[in-house]
Amino acid sequence: MAEPSFHYHSGSGKVFIGEQPERIPSAPRAFLAAPKPLFRIRLQTTQFAPGHVVTIRNDADGWSKDTYGIYQNHGWDFYFDKPSLPDNLQFKFVLNGEYWMTGANLSVATLSDAFFDESQIQFPHIVPRFRHGYDNFHLERTKLAQEAVPRNTREDILYDVIVIGSGIGGGTLADSLADAGVNTLVLEAGGLTFPTHITNLPGDWSRLPNHHKVGHFENEPGSGFLSGVHMSLGGRSVYWSGLIPRMREWELAFWPAEIRSFFNNGGYKLAETLMRKRKRLGPFQDGLVTQLAADFPEWKVEDTPRSRHQPFIDETGELQNILQSSTGVFSTADLLLSSLAYHGQAGRDNLTINLGHLVTRIETDNSSITEVICQDIAGNTVRRYRGKIIVLAAGSLESPKIALNSQLQDPNQKIGLGLTDHPAFFSARYNIPDSNALAGSDHHAKIFLSKKQVTINDHPFNIEVLINPAFWHLRNADDDLLRAPNPTQIEMKFIFSSFLDDDNFIRSNGLGEKLSVKVKPNDTGVPHFDAARNMRNNILSSLNVPFTANEGMGYGNEGTVHHAGGTLRMSGDDTGVVNTDLKFETYDNLYCADPSVWPFIPAANPALSLAALSIRLSQHLQNKL
Repeated sequence: MAEPSFHYHSGSGKVFIGEQPERIPSAPRAFLAAPKPLFRIRLQTTQFAPGHVVTIRNDADGWSKDTYGIYQNHGWDFYFDKPSLPDNLQFKFVLNGEYWMTGANLSVATLSDAFFDESQIQFPHIVPRFRHGYDNFHLERTKLAQEAVPRNTREDILYDVIVIGSGIGGGTLADSLADAGVNTLVLEAGGLTFPTHITNLPGDWSRLPNHHKVGHFENEPGSGFLSGVHMSLGGRSVYWSGLIPRMREWELAFWPAEIRSFFNNGGYKLAETLMRKRKRLGPFQDGLVTQLAADFPEWKVEDTPRSRHQPFIDETGELQNILQSSTGVFSTADLLLSSLAYHGQAGRDNLTINLGHLVTRIETDNSSITEVICQDIAGNTVRRYRGKIIVLAAGSLESPKIALNSQLQDPNQKIGLGLTDHPAFFSARYNIPDSNALAGSDHHAKIFLSKKQVTINDHPFNIEVLINPAFWHLRNADDDLLRAPNPTQIEMKFIFSSFLDDDNFIRSNGLGEKLSVKVKPNDTGVPHFDAARNMRNNILSSLNVPFTANEGMGYGNEGTVHHAGGTLRMSGDDTGVVNTDLKFETYDNLYCADPSVWPFIPAANPALSLAALSIRLSQHLQNKL
């Protein structure tokens, strides 16, 4: 294969490989509205960083409404819609909802942004608060959260299991344990941001993941790892895309044998049932699957596996139990809140969730974990909890951070090493001609392809084909929003597997400080560029969509916190950090249930495999207790 040419898109965080097109056609749907012009007030400060919260109260809002900001880049940014502002705004900063800044009101012209330094601002009283080092971290203090998620801060309770984190791994594990009668405590740093997955809510949710992501690390020189962690009940399960493909045998070959056996002998099925695997998308999708399967007999062609509840439909598409309602996309916020709403063993009898509890470290007595140490952010106090078994489920950066801050024994020197993601090629977005049978504003399909005889060296990628991508995440109550004329579009994504890269690492800089992250560009997919582009061209030809044959594709190889893993890797031969039961090699009661344990990064999205491993861990812990 000829060496591909690389084109770096300034500021985009992605590489373009191959001949760059003059344009990538794209027409946003009418319901994805452009944001309004914004006016910004910035307060540069490190003294009043989170856990302090600085707000603004102003004359235009009546002096009683708080405007909340985002803490980022060592300062608070406050944004206002320009059309709603007067020409001049009078305001004051308020600290922690209690203390108004001293002195006269500040006055700014709203024509251009305004900037202030902490030396210009004084408050009459400052109560010390924890410094936690997370940009854009908000803990919602509401009556709804208080009533829906009642906490228990007694420190004399010995729990059966303490789970640190409430995302797909921790939330699935905690619910399964509590349902089995295991007294379980969940410690979640965030609050109740959304009670369900955001696409189960009406409206344009597309900007919410960016608005709520937390900045918890800084890249080392040469590292381009992308942010995107979320700290709230449900973690990223409140924001994910719902894709639940299984790993295939060529990916599973790099996992321990007992894990492969579990996945293939019922483990995946248990997770698909829990996550409400979608049954079908209807005749338009069925026709496309049939056509592509006929045109590409060497490829497995199927509906993209997705967590999208369809309780009314059986496997053949027939209408069944109409008493059930769809819960939309799976989230562990839904799962845990449902349990807390009811009495009984399957309800809240064995489940306690303490929100606003940031775990900083765990204490040991050489072979066992004795206590979990937390910052109770809402209570502004340190708390200690005890459990017979402790499970880290805080994600591939936060779980190893806790391990590093706790100075855990690490005989194989692997804690924090190997942070790796699967790279991907991204096609342009192509307009489908109106004369094409695929065209139509009511058409939508998401199709998944993988080669039947794939190996790590021959087409080691999955393909996602999406028609009308703007409909992918949509819950809408106003049909008029969908009637505006827009071209029908198609795009493709090619996702690769990857071995862990031990040159990648995370490093803790101490309590209250951000992590340091070093992740090299991952060129695993580059040798397979021609194979991916040829399949793109063949699929577009099959569907009669115009394209340019030698056009390149975008290549995402910097890594994201969404899918990366490996920082607490699993092994079946005592060479990793955890064993195949997900237990730390050197501790008899410490486990991990998040992608930190990945020994190999599959092409398949990680959520289904993580849920399955959490179910397996629940079974193991029930037997151990």
